[in-house]
Parts: sequence; C-alpha cells; structure tokens
Amino acid sequence: MIFPTFTFACFFLAVFAGFWYIFRRKTDRKIFLIAASYLFYAAWDWRFCFLLLFSTGINYGFGYLVGTRKDHLWRKLFMVLSVIANVLLLGFFKYYTAFATHLNALVRYFSSSAEVSSVPFTLPVISVLLPVGISFYTFKGMSYVFDVYLCRMPPVKSFADIMLYISFFPQLASGPIVHANEFLPQIDPAVAAGIEPGSRPIRFDRASALIVSGLFKKMVAANFISTLLVDPVLADPALFNTLEVFLATVGYSAVIYADFSGYSDLAIGIALLLGFNTPDNFNRPYISFSITDFWRRWHITFSSWLREYLYFAFGGSRFGLRRTLFALVATMALGGLWHGASLTFVVWGLMQGIGLALERLFNYGRNRSGTPWKAALQITGTFVFVTVSWAVFRAPGFDYLVHLFTSFGNIGVPRSVSLPVPVFLMILVLAVQFIPRSFRKSSMACWTSVPIIGKGIALGLFFALLSVIGMSGIAPFIYFQF
Repeated sequence: MIFPTFTFACFFLAVFAGFWYIFRRKTDRKIFLIAASYLFYAAWDWRFCFLLLFSTGINYGFGYLVGTRKDHLWRKLFMVLSVIANVLLLGFFKYYTAFATHLNALVRYFSSSAEVSSVPFTLPVISVLLPVGISFYTFKGMSYVFDVYLCRMPPVKSFADIMLYISFFPQLASGPIVHANEFLPQIDPAVAAGIEPGSRPIRFDRASALIVSGLFKKMVAANFISTLLVDPVLADPALFNTLEVFLATVGYSAVIYADFSGYSDLAIGIALLLGFNTPDNFNRPYISFSITDFWRRWHITFSSWLREYLYFAFGGSRFGLRRTLFALVATMALGGLWHGASLTFVVWGLMQGIGLALERLFNYGRNRSGTPWKAALQITGTFVFVTVSWAVFRAPGFDYLVHLFTSFGNIGVPRSVSLPVPVFLMILVLAVQFIPRSFRKSSMACWTSVPIIGKGIALGLFFALLSVIGMSGIAPFIYFQF
C-alpha cells in the first residue's frame, strides 16, 4: 500500500473519520492509530508485523533499563546492548545474504589456494525478504534508547506510546526519521485534539499544500522523468548519444529529489491531518553552496540522526582536527552502508565523508560567497559533485559505472529519446528550488485566505487533472528499497 493510490486514499479516509469522529477517548484513539499502522504494514506482508512488534519490544525494554538505572556503567552497558540487538536485527534482514555470499567466496578462494580438498566453513546462503521500512523504524527505535541515555527524555511507561511512535504509518515505510524526543511528547496533545478545551486544531491548509506538492512531485515529475528519460537511457547507456546520457544522469538527480521529497511531503501532510507535527525533511538541497550545506538540506532527519548519534559518538569536533576528519568520514561511510550491502553505497558514503572532511580541512563552504558569480560557481560545483555521487549511488556495480561514463563519448549515436517533456519537468524541479522562502510564505498566506469552498474546488480540480495526466500505475518510491 503506497500513498498515491486509490487503496490508500480509502484507507486514510477511514482512519481520518475514525480518529476524529468515531473514537472520542484518548486511549481509544491511540489504540486505533496503532491498529491502523499495523494494518498498513500488513498490506505488504502480515509477517512483517511480528518483526515490527519485536523491534518495538527490544527498544522499549532497553529504554526502560537505561532510564531506571542510576549507575553510569549499567546505563552504558544496556545502551550498548540495545545497539547490538538493533544492528543484529537490521543486519540479518538487510546484509546477511550478501555477507554470506562474500564470506563463502573468500573461504573457497583461500581453501583452493592452499590446495585443501574440502571447504572448512561456509554459511548457508538464504534469500532473506527485506521488510519494508526496517532501516527507518530501526533507527527510530534506537533514537528512543539514545534519547533516554542522553537524558533528553525519561523512559516512557506506556508500551502503547512506543508502539505508536515506531509504527506510525505516515512515517513507517520511508521516514522521515522523527526523533523520539520530538514525537513522543506530541502523542497526548494529538489524541486529545477536539476533545479537551484548547487542544491543537488541524493544520488543514499546510497539510493540503504538502499533499498537493507531494503528489505532483511523485506522480508527475518523478514518474515522467523516470519513465521517459532516466530508466530507458540508464538501462543501457551505450545505446544512446552523449546528450541523452548527460540529461539522464542529471535527470536522476531530479528524480531522486522529486520522488523522496514527494514522499516526505505526503508523510508530513498526512501526519498533520492526524494532529502530529513532523520536521521538514528537505530544504531546497540543489541550491547548496557546499557539501556541508547540502547535508543540512537533504534528508534532514537522517543527517540529523547521523550527526547526533554517530558523529558525536565518534568525538565530533571536541578532540581536535584529526579526530573530526575521522568522525566525518566514518559517519558518512556508515550512512552509505545503511542504504544497503552493495559496495557502491559504501563508496557513495565515502565520497560524502571525504568531501565533508576536505571542506572542514580547508575551511571551505561555511558561508556562501557574496559575489553572485562566485556563489553560482559554488552551487554549480556542489551540484556536479552530488550528481556524480548519485550515479555511484544508483549503479548496480562498478562495471556499470565504467559503462556509464564511457557512454558520454557517444557523440555520433543518433538520438532516440523524445526529450521535451522530461527535460521541461527536470528543469522545473531544479528551478523551483531557487524560489525564495518569502515567496513561499506569501503563497501559503494566500492559500490560507481562500474560503473553504474555494479550497475544495481547487483541490477537486487538481485531483481531476492529476487523474488525467498521471501515468497508469504508480512505481514504488525509491527509498522503499532501504
């Protein structure tokens, strides 16, 4: 069940009606949201629900142990054990098959080199089904234990609260990765909305704007650019000319942004309709003037998680320059590994880490240049680096990368892709990021001032137009594979 589908629309309308108009007690609303979240997850595979519940139980238990112990050594021990438990759980489902395959190949290599007739040890290679969203809800569970350990919040007594935090369906499949100390305090005010006097109202205007934005990004921009340009060209770049390969490579930067930020917009908007605030996950990342600035704008909740729980754990900037550089590279390398077991993800993470380290070493990119031309060069240079890194990120292997970059020399190959529509949408996705915040705020103010009837007509026309121009079938969001 994915957001921009008729099935999900029916599901959400039922959840919305039940939450606001049927259940009128806080406890009932909380249980109802938990049940809806597990039903949402079961739509992929009902067996995943047991894994989700198991992960929740682990983190609830360790959070309680960390929070109720006064001795620092015991607190640290339970925190470390929680990390090990979460890593083992995530590692088995996400990395076991690749790990077993590579280990067995290594053992066989050395065994044959030593002329040993039998292989002394191998791991069984089994096909492990990757549960949707396991990387995201595992990080959320770890966030809870870390926040308790760091004394940012006390341990939560209610197991139902932790269940709702980890399973909350708008954020379950692909984030955003909301920290425990940001989400858990919202539960009681959200489930009390419309029941208790002075409770928070529904932020319908912002929610509707985000939902419209997310649907356009995914169903129009990402789908058309992918289907008409990126997927056919990058499937075998040798068959296409230099211009097509170049546009497809740049187009993937537009696609991954439109796809993932579109999901985030939908997730934030849906959560708002249920009374929950979610931090912004993207802030015009392609106008970044440095790699450091890019990671302040791209997948903000993920980069914040890495910074607060990994970078600082490695020492951050507290122990001198050398330790800082190591912390940057190690953090981003692990961030790359989080995406999957492929070496291309690790290389992608190392590229980000080395880039951040070099900027810190040479004190580059702290501020945007005051000169327009220099600022333009900074933005262009950062975008080129990010686009090349996205090519590495997308590549199934290093042989493919060689194949891709050599295809930039296909000058004499005739053009075979119709470019006007995908290129227009690609330019639009990139250009709107230069719109200043002031214009966005004024546009939001105008939307807020429109009467409710006018909003209904506008939204109806948008959905009607979307049904006409949208492609049949909705491709899964890119980050569902992580």
